[in-house]
Amino acid sequence: MRLLVIDGNSIANRAFFGIKPLTNKDGFHTNAIYGFLNILLSLLEKCDPDEVAVAFDLKAPTFRHKMYEAYKAGRHA
Repeated sequence: MRLLVIDGNSIANRAFFGIKPLTNKDGFHTNAIYGFLNILLSLLEKCDPDEVAVAFDLKAPTFRHKMYEAYKAGRHA
């Protein structure tokens, strides 16, 4: 069995800041959604997994923040 595990926060952040700003008719930013799905579909095609798991961090500080002070230091707020 082939399992594809995705860091959802990392891909969403990359998608939001990595492509030009996109919005719907109400002004809602959609570039993260668009970019995330493009990356996901590309990975599905490339890896052809049997199962997919996407994990997202909690908003509150997690154990990673406590273990490594510079965790997510390079990401936009």
